Amino acid sequence: MASRRMVFMTPIERNASIDVVKRDLDYAVYGDGAVLVTPGGAPVASPKLRLLEHIVRDLTVAEPGSLTALDVFACEHDVVEGEPAAAEERFVSALQTDPVAARRFPELGAQCAPVDIALENVDPDMPPLFFLYGGLSEALGKATSYLMEHGDQTALSDFAMFSALLLQTFRDMAPYRRAGILVLAERHQAGGLLPFLLLAGRLGPSEYANAIMNIEWFRHDAASASQRFRALRDEARVVVEYVDVCMAVSGGEALGPRAPEIIARGESHHVEFKSTLRLNLHTQKSDPSITHASLKTIAAFLNSSGGTLLVGVRDDGSIEGIETDGFPNDDRFGLHLWQSMESSLGGCACPFVASRFERLNGRTICCVTCSESPRPVFLEAKKGGQEFWVRVGASSRQLGVREVLEYTRLRFKE
Repeated sequence: MASRRMVFMTPIERNASIDVVKRDLDYAVYGDGAVLVTPGGAPVASPKLRLLEHIVRDLTVAEPGSLTALDVFACEHDVVEGEPAAAEERFVSALQTDPVAARRFPELGAQCAPVDIALENVDPDMPPLFFLYGGLSEALGKATSYLMEHGDQTALSDFAMFSALLLQTFRDMAPYRRAGILVLAERHQAGGLLPFLLLAGRLGPSEYANAIMNIEWFRHDAASASQRFRALRDEARVVVEYVDVCMAVSGGEALGPRAPEIIARGESHHVEFKSTLRLNLHTQKSDPSITHASLKTIAAFLNSSGGTLLVGVRDDGSIEGIETDGFPNDDRFGLHLWQSMESSLGGCACPFVASRFERLNGRTICCVTCSESPRPVFLEAKKGGQEFWVRVGASSRQLGVREVLEYTRLRFKE
Protein backbone atom coordinates (compact mmCIF):
# COMPACT_ATOMS: atom_id res chain seq x y z
CA MET A 1 0.00 0.00 0.00
CA ALA A 2 0.99 3.67 -0.02
CA SER A 3 4.05 4.68 2.02
CA ARG A 4 5.29 2.08 4.48
CA ARG A 5 3.40 -1.04 5.49
CA MET A 6 1.15 -0.76 8.49
CA VAL A 7 2.60 -2.15 11.70
CA PHE A 8 0.26 -4.31 13.78
CA MET A 9 0.46 -4.54 17.53
CA THR A 10 2.83 -7.03 19.08
CA PRO A 11 0.78 -9.88 20.60
CA ILE A 12 0.33 -9.52 24.36
CA GLU A 13 1.78 -12.35 26.37
CA ARG A 14 -0.91 -14.62 27.81
CA ASN A 15 0.43 -14.28 31.33
CA ALA A 16 0.76 -10.50 31.14
CA SER A 17 -1.22 -8.56 33.72
CA ILE A 18 -3.51 -6.25 31.74
CA ASP A 19 -5.85 -3.75 33.35
CA VAL A 20 -7.48 -0.34 32.89
CA VAL A 21 -6.26 2.29 35.36
CA LYS A 22 -7.76 5.71 36.10
CA ARG A 23 -5.42 8.66 35.56
CA ASP A 24 -5.97 12.37 36.21
CA LEU A 25 -7.91 13.16 33.04
CA ASP A 26 -8.46 9.80 31.40
CA TYR A 27 -7.99 6.03 31.66
CA ALA A 28 -5.10 3.94 30.35
CA VAL A 29 -4.40 0.28 29.64
CA TYR A 30 -1.49 -1.05 31.69
CA GLY A 31 0.41 -4.22 30.93
CA ASP A 32 2.76 -5.52 33.63
CA GLY A 33 2.86 -2.13 35.31
CA ALA A 34 3.44 0.11 32.29
CA VAL A 35 1.07 1.92 29.96
CA LEU A 36 0.72 0.08 26.65
CA VAL A 37 1.73 2.12 23.62
CA THR A 38 0.93 1.79 19.93
CA PRO A 39 3.66 1.17 17.31
CA GLY A 40 3.63 4.93 16.70
CA GLY A 41 4.23 5.65 20.39
CA ALA A 42 0.73 6.77 21.38
CA PRO A 43 -0.42 5.62 24.82
CA VAL A 44 -3.40 3.26 24.83
CA ALA A 45 -5.48 5.77 26.75
CA SER A 46 -8.85 7.48 26.44
CA PRO A 47 -11.43 9.28 28.57
CA LYS A 48 -13.84 6.58 27.39
CA LEU A 49 -13.62 3.81 29.97
CA ARG A 50 -15.93 1.42 28.13
CA LEU A 51 -13.74 1.53 25.00
CA LEU A 52 -10.61 0.57 26.94
CA GLU A 53 -12.45 -2.18 28.80
CA HIS A 54 -13.53 -3.56 25.43
CA ILE A 55 -9.91 -3.54 24.20
CA VAL A 56 -8.75 -5.40 27.33
CA ARG A 57 -11.50 -8.03 27.02
CA ASP A 58 -10.59 -8.55 23.38
CA LEU A 59 -6.89 -8.94 24.20
CA THR A 60 -7.49 -11.53 26.91
CA VAL A 61 -9.39 -13.92 24.61
CA ALA A 62 -7.62 -13.32 21.28
CA GLU A 63 -5.68 -16.13 19.66
CA PRO A 64 -1.97 -15.45 19.07
CA GLY A 65 -1.45 -13.53 15.84
CA SER A 66 -5.11 -12.66 15.35
CA LEU A 67 -6.45 -9.19 14.73
CA THR A 68 -7.66 -7.37 17.86
CA ALA A 69 -9.45 -4.17 18.77
CA LEU A 70 -6.07 -2.82 19.87
CA ASP A 71 -4.87 -2.97 16.25
CA VAL A 72 -7.76 -0.77 15.15
CA PHE A 73 -7.16 1.63 18.05
CA ALA A 74 -3.48 1.87 17.05
CA CYS A 75 -4.35 2.59 13.41
CA GLU A 76 -6.87 5.22 14.46
CA HIS A 77 -4.29 7.11 16.54
CA ASP A 78 -1.07 6.44 14.59
CA VAL A 79 -2.34 6.70 11.01
CA VAL A 80 -5.82 8.20 10.71
CA GLU A 81 -5.23 10.98 13.25
CA GLY A 82 -1.43 11.02 13.19
CA GLU A 83 -0.94 10.97 9.41
CA PRO A 84 -4.31 11.90 7.82
CA ALA A 85 -2.86 12.53 4.36
CA ALA A 86 -1.09 9.15 4.44
CA ALA A 87 -4.34 7.49 5.55
CA GLU A 88 -6.15 8.85 2.50
CA GLU A 89 -3.26 7.81 0.28
CA ARG A 90 -3.45 4.28 1.64
CA PHE A 91 -7.16 4.10 0.91
CA VAL A 92 -6.77 5.35 -2.68
CA SER A 93 -3.88 2.93 -3.23
CA ALA A 94 -6.06 0.05 -2.03
CA LEU A 95 -8.77 1.06 -4.51
CA GLN A 96 -6.29 1.23 -7.38
CA THR A 97 -5.35 -2.42 -6.87
CA ASP A 98 -8.81 -3.61 -5.95
CA PRO A 99 -9.89 -6.93 -7.55
CA VAL A 100 -13.58 -6.11 -7.17
CA ALA A 101 -13.24 -2.67 -8.77
CA ALA A 102 -11.19 -4.27 -11.56
CA ARG A 103 -14.31 -6.14 -12.68
CA ARG A 104 -16.00 -2.85 -13.50
CA PHE A 105 -13.00 -0.80 -14.59
CA PRO A 106 -10.92 -2.71 -17.18
CA GLU A 107 -8.14 -0.10 -17.02
CA LEU A 108 -7.15 -1.58 -13.66
CA GLY A 109 -6.65 -5.00 -15.23
CA ALA A 110 -2.92 -4.53 -15.79
CA GLN A 111 -2.45 -4.01 -12.07
CA CYS A 112 -4.98 -6.48 -10.76
CA ALA A 113 -6.47 -8.88 -13.30
CA PRO A 114 -9.79 -10.35 -12.15
CA VAL A 115 -9.83 -14.11 -11.81
CA ASP A 116 -12.75 -16.08 -13.25
CA ILE A 117 -13.66 -19.24 -11.40
CA ALA A 118 -13.23 -22.35 -13.54
CA LEU A 119 -15.41 -24.96 -11.89
CA GLU A 120 -13.43 -27.85 -13.33
CA ASN A 121 -10.45 -26.68 -11.29
CA VAL A 122 -12.35 -26.43 -8.02
CA ASP A 123 -11.75 -28.95 -5.25
CA PRO A 124 -14.99 -31.00 -5.20
CA ASP A 125 -15.02 -30.78 -1.40
CA MET A 126 -14.79 -26.96 -1.43
CA PRO A 127 -17.75 -25.39 0.41
CA PRO A 128 -20.24 -24.47 -2.34
CA LEU A 129 -21.36 -21.27 -0.62
CA PHE A 130 -18.23 -19.51 -1.88
CA PHE A 131 -19.55 -19.76 -5.44
CA LEU A 132 -23.34 -19.95 -5.15
CA TYR A 133 -24.35 -17.30 -2.65
CA GLY A 134 -23.29 -13.74 -3.27
CA GLY A 135 -19.55 -13.31 -3.39
CA LEU A 136 -18.05 -10.74 -5.75
CA SER A 137 -21.19 -10.24 -7.81
CA GLU A 138 -23.16 -9.28 -4.71
CA ALA A 139 -20.39 -7.00 -3.47
CA LEU A 140 -20.14 -5.28 -6.84
CA GLY A 141 -23.92 -4.86 -6.93
CA LYS A 142 -23.90 -3.23 -3.49
CA ALA A 143 -21.06 -0.94 -4.52
CA THR A 144 -23.06 0.06 -7.59
CA SER A 145 -26.17 0.84 -5.55
CA TYR A 146 -24.08 2.85 -3.09
CA LEU A 147 -22.62 4.95 -5.90
CA MET A 148 -26.07 5.53 -7.38
CA GLU A 149 -27.29 6.82 -4.01
CA HIS A 150 -24.32 9.07 -3.32
CA GLY A 151 -23.14 10.17 -6.75
CA ASP A 152 -24.22 9.75 -10.34
CA GLN A 153 -23.92 7.24 -13.15
CA THR A 154 -20.61 8.74 -14.30
CA ALA A 155 -18.92 7.14 -11.30
CA LEU A 156 -19.93 3.71 -12.65
CA SER A 157 -17.81 4.11 -15.76
CA ASP A 158 -15.06 6.53 -14.72
CA PHE A 159 -12.58 5.20 -12.15
CA ALA A 160 -11.35 8.71 -11.29
CA MET A 161 -14.91 9.70 -10.34
CA PHE A 162 -15.43 6.36 -8.60
CA SER A 163 -12.36 6.71 -6.39
CA ALA A 164 -12.97 10.43 -5.75
CA LEU A 165 -16.51 9.72 -4.54
CA LEU A 166 -15.39 6.94 -2.21
CA LEU A 167 -12.50 9.05 -0.94
CA GLN A 168 -14.84 11.91 -0.06
CA THR A 169 -17.09 9.52 1.87
CA PHE A 170 -14.00 8.05 3.54
CA ARG A 171 -12.97 11.55 4.67
CA ASP A 172 -16.41 12.17 6.17
CA MET A 173 -16.37 8.96 8.20
CA ALA A 174 -15.50 8.93 11.89
CA PRO A 175 -11.78 8.23 12.54
CA TYR A 176 -12.49 4.79 14.05
CA ARG A 177 -14.43 3.79 10.94
CA ARG A 178 -11.62 4.91 8.63
CA ALA A 179 -9.16 2.99 10.81
CA GLY A 180 -11.23 -0.17 10.44
CA ILE A 181 -11.16 0.13 6.65
CA LEU A 182 -7.39 0.61 6.53
CA VAL A 183 -6.68 -2.24 8.96
CA LEU A 184 -8.76 -4.73 6.96
CA ALA A 185 -7.37 -3.54 3.62
CA GLU A 186 -3.83 -4.06 4.90
CA ARG A 187 -4.56 -7.23 6.80
CA HIS A 188 -6.44 -9.12 4.08
CA GLN A 189 -4.86 -7.60 0.95
CA ALA A 190 -8.15 -7.75 -1.00
CA GLY A 191 -8.41 -4.08 -1.93
CA GLY A 192 -10.24 -1.22 -0.32
CA LEU A 193 -13.78 -1.63 -1.62
CA LEU A 194 -14.83 -4.63 0.47
CA PRO A 195 -13.65 -3.09 3.78
CA PHE A 196 -15.36 0.15 2.75
CA LEU A 197 -18.66 -1.65 2.12
CA LEU A 198 -18.35 -3.52 5.42
CA LEU A 199 -17.77 -0.34 7.44
CA ALA A 200 -20.44 1.54 5.49
CA GLY A 201 -22.92 -1.12 6.61
CA ARG A 202 -23.50 -2.57 3.14
CA LEU A 203 -21.91 -5.96 3.85
CA GLY A 204 -22.00 -8.16 6.94
CA PRO A 205 -18.89 -9.99 8.20
CA SER A 206 -19.91 -13.27 6.56
CA GLU A 207 -20.65 -11.56 3.25
CA TYR A 208 -17.30 -9.78 3.46
CA ALA A 209 -15.46 -13.05 4.09
CA ASN A 210 -17.36 -14.78 1.32
CA ALA A 211 -16.42 -12.10 -1.22
CA ILE A 212 -12.73 -12.40 -0.35
CA MET A 213 -12.94 -16.19 -0.71
CA ASN A 214 -14.22 -15.62 -4.25
CA ILE A 215 -10.96 -13.79 -4.92
CA GLU A 216 -8.72 -16.31 -3.19
CA TRP A 217 -10.43 -19.62 -4.02
CA PHE A 218 -7.55 -20.93 -6.17
CA ARG A 219 -5.17 -20.78 -3.18
CA HIS A 220 -7.15 -23.21 -1.05
CA ASP A 221 -8.28 -26.76 -0.71
CA ALA A 222 -11.49 -27.61 1.16
CA ALA A 223 -9.89 -27.61 4.62
CA SER A 224 -7.90 -24.41 4.24
CA ALA A 225 -10.85 -22.64 2.60
CA SER A 226 -13.10 -23.24 5.59
CA GLN A 227 -10.38 -22.15 7.99
CA ARG A 228 -9.65 -19.00 5.98
CA PHE A 229 -13.34 -18.11 5.75
CA ARG A 230 -13.77 -18.31 9.51
CA ALA A 231 -10.65 -16.20 10.11
CA LEU A 232 -11.81 -13.51 7.68
CA ARG A 233 -15.30 -13.44 9.16
CA ASP A 234 -14.04 -13.31 12.76
CA GLU A 235 -11.57 -10.49 12.04
CA ALA A 236 -14.29 -8.52 10.25
CA ARG A 237 -16.44 -8.97 13.37
CA VAL A 238 -13.60 -7.63 15.56
CA VAL A 239 -13.50 -4.44 13.52
CA VAL A 240 -17.27 -4.02 13.34
CA GLU A 241 -17.57 -4.52 17.10
CA TYR A 242 -14.84 -1.96 17.75
CA VAL A 243 -16.74 0.56 15.61
CA ASP A 244 -19.99 -0.25 17.42
CA VAL A 245 -18.37 0.40 20.81
CA CYS A 246 -16.81 3.65 19.58
CA MET A 247 -20.19 4.81 18.33
CA ALA A 248 -21.82 3.95 21.64
CA VAL A 249 -19.30 5.80 23.81
CA SER A 250 -19.28 8.88 21.56
CA GLY A 251 -23.06 9.19 21.51
CA GLY A 252 -23.42 7.91 17.96
CA GLU A 253 -22.61 9.58 14.67
CA ALA A 254 -24.83 12.54 14.13
CA LEU A 255 -26.88 12.41 10.98
CA GLY A 256 -27.83 15.38 8.86
CA PRO A 257 -25.79 18.12 7.18
CA ARG A 258 -22.06 18.54 7.70
CA ALA A 259 -20.56 21.67 9.22
CA PRO A 260 -19.94 23.64 5.96
CA GLU A 261 -23.60 23.32 5.02
CA ILE A 262 -24.73 24.34 8.53
CA ILE A 263 -22.39 27.36 8.53
CA ALA A 264 -23.60 28.45 5.09
CA ARG A 265 -27.16 28.66 6.41
CA GLY A 266 -26.12 30.88 9.32
CA GLU A 267 -27.41 31.06 12.88
CA SER A 268 -31.08 30.27 13.38
CA HIS A 269 -33.59 28.78 15.80
CA HIS A 270 -31.73 25.45 15.43
CA VAL A 271 -28.13 26.65 14.95
CA GLU A 272 -25.73 28.75 17.04
CA PHE A 273 -22.02 29.52 16.70
CA LYS A 274 -19.48 29.95 19.52
CA SER A 275 -15.88 30.98 18.88
CA THR A 276 -14.47 29.16 21.92
CA LEU A 277 -15.52 26.87 24.74
CA ARG A 278 -13.55 28.42 27.61
CA LEU A 279 -11.19 31.17 26.37
CA ASN A 280 -12.33 34.79 26.57
CA LEU A 281 -10.96 36.29 23.35
CA HIS A 282 -10.86 39.78 24.87
CA THR A 283 -8.91 38.90 28.01
CA GLN A 284 -7.13 35.86 26.52
CA LYS A 285 -7.89 33.95 29.73
CA SER A 286 -10.09 30.98 30.54
CA ASP A 287 -13.47 32.29 31.63
CA PRO A 288 -16.26 30.17 33.20
CA SER A 289 -18.84 32.54 31.70
CA ILE A 290 -17.72 31.53 28.21
CA THR A 291 -18.34 27.86 29.00
CA HIS A 292 -21.64 28.80 30.62
CA ALA A 293 -22.71 30.51 27.38
CA SER A 294 -22.29 27.27 25.43
CA LEU A 295 -24.07 25.27 28.13
CA LYS A 296 -27.10 27.56 28.14
CA THR A 297 -27.36 27.11 24.34
CA ILE A 298 -27.26 23.33 24.74
CA ALA A 299 -29.90 23.51 27.49
CA ALA A 300 -32.09 25.72 25.30
CA PHE A 301 -31.87 23.28 22.39
CA LEU A 302 -32.76 20.37 24.67
CA ASN A 303 -35.76 22.21 26.11
CA SER A 304 -36.98 23.33 22.69
CA SER A 305 -36.91 21.32 19.47
CA GLY A 306 -33.22 20.43 19.30
CA GLY A 307 -30.40 22.07 17.40
CA THR A 308 -26.68 22.22 16.67
CA LEU A 309 -24.00 24.24 18.46
CA LEU A 310 -20.79 24.75 16.48
CA VAL A 311 -17.84 25.57 18.75
CA GLY A 312 -14.89 27.10 16.93
CA VAL A 313 -17.02 29.20 14.56
CA ARG A 314 -17.26 32.99 14.88
CA ASP A 315 -20.56 34.87 14.68
CA ASP A 316 -19.89 35.78 11.04
CA GLY A 317 -19.38 32.13 10.09
CA SER A 318 -15.59 32.34 9.77
CA ILE A 319 -13.50 29.63 11.42
CA GLU A 320 -11.79 30.26 14.74
CA GLY A 321 -11.04 26.62 15.56
CA ILE A 322 -11.10 24.90 18.94
CA GLU A 323 -7.30 25.04 18.90
CA THR A 324 -7.71 28.57 20.33
CA ASP A 325 -8.98 27.04 23.59
CA GLY A 326 -5.54 25.54 24.19
CA PHE A 327 -6.43 21.90 24.80
CA PRO A 328 -3.63 19.47 23.86
CA ASN A 329 -5.91 17.39 21.61
CA ASP A 330 -9.53 16.75 20.61
CA ASP A 331 -10.01 14.15 23.35
CA ARG A 332 -9.13 16.64 26.10
CA PHE A 333 -11.49 19.20 24.57
CA GLY A 334 -14.25 16.60 24.41
CA LEU A 335 -13.58 15.48 27.98
CA HIS A 336 -13.90 19.06 29.25
CA LEU A 337 -17.11 19.59 27.26
CA TRP A 338 -18.77 16.41 28.50
CA GLN A 339 -17.67 16.89 32.11
CA SER A 340 -19.07 20.42 31.99
CA MET A 341 -22.38 19.18 30.59
CA GLU A 342 -22.69 16.39 33.12
CA SER A 343 -21.94 18.63 36.10
CA SER A 344 -24.08 21.56 34.94
CA LEU A 345 -26.98 19.87 33.11
CA GLY A 346 -27.07 16.49 34.84
CA GLY A 347 -26.36 13.01 33.54
CA CYS A 348 -29.98 12.57 32.39
CA ALA A 349 -29.46 15.22 29.70
CA CYS A 350 -26.32 13.68 28.18
CA PRO A 351 -28.02 10.84 26.22
CA PHE A 352 -29.72 13.50 24.10
CA VAL A 353 -26.45 15.16 23.09
CA ALA A 354 -23.85 13.95 20.57
CA SER A 355 -20.57 15.59 19.60
CA ARG A 356 -18.16 15.18 16.73
CA PHE A 357 -15.16 17.01 15.29
CA GLU A 358 -14.77 18.31 11.76
CA ARG A 359 -11.78 20.01 10.16
CA LEU A 360 -12.25 23.07 8.00
CA ASN A 361 -9.60 25.37 6.53
CA GLY A 362 -6.92 23.64 8.57
CA ARG A 363 -8.76 24.21 11.87
CA THR A 364 -11.02 22.00 14.01
CA ILE A 365 -14.59 22.71 15.02
CA CYS A 366 -16.77 20.77 17.44
CA CYS A 367 -20.34 20.02 16.38
CA VAL A 368 -22.66 19.49 19.35
CA THR A 369 -25.98 18.06 18.18
CA CYS A 370 -28.91 18.15 20.60
CA SER A 371 -32.13 16.20 20.32
CA GLU A 372 -35.41 17.32 21.81
CA SER A 373 -35.34 16.22 25.45
CA PRO A 374 -38.39 14.38 26.78
CA ARG A 375 -37.79 15.95 30.23
CA PRO A 376 -37.05 19.52 31.40
CA VAL A 377 -33.32 20.31 31.55
CA PHE A 378 -32.11 22.82 34.14
CA LEU A 379 -28.71 24.50 34.04
CA GLU A 380 -26.72 25.12 37.22
CA ALA A 381 -26.36 28.89 37.57
CA LYS A 382 -22.92 30.45 38.03
CA LYS A 383 -23.96 31.88 41.42
CA GLY A 384 -25.98 28.90 42.58
CA GLY A 385 -29.53 27.86 41.89
CA GLN A 386 -30.85 26.66 38.55
CA GLU A 387 -31.74 28.28 35.24
CA PHE A 388 -34.20 27.20 32.55
CA TRP A 389 -33.41 28.17 28.97
CA VAL A 390 -35.38 27.86 25.69
CA ARG A 391 -34.82 28.97 22.11
CA VAL A 392 -36.62 32.07 20.93
CA GLY A 393 -35.81 32.82 17.32
CA ALA A 394 -32.05 32.68 16.81
CA SER A 395 -31.17 33.22 20.46
CA SER A 396 -31.56 31.57 23.87
CA ARG A 397 -33.82 33.05 26.51
CA GLN A 398 -34.03 32.34 30.25
CA LEU A 399 -37.56 31.85 31.61
CA GLY A 400 -38.81 33.05 34.97
CA VAL A 401 -40.46 30.75 37.51
CA ARG A 402 -44.04 31.27 36.30
CA GLU A 403 -42.97 30.93 32.67
CA VAL A 404 -41.14 27.70 33.47
CA LEU A 405 -44.23 26.21 35.10
CA GLU A 406 -46.43 27.10 32.15
CA TYR A 407 -43.86 26.08 29.53
CA THR A 408 -43.10 22.69 31.07
CA ARG A 409 -46.82 22.01 31.50
CA LEU A 410 -47.42 22.56 27.79
CA ARG A 411 -44.11 21.28 26.36
CA PHE A 412 -43.53 18.21 28.55
CA LYS A 413 -47.16 17.40 29.38
CA GLU A 414 -46.32 17.48 33.10
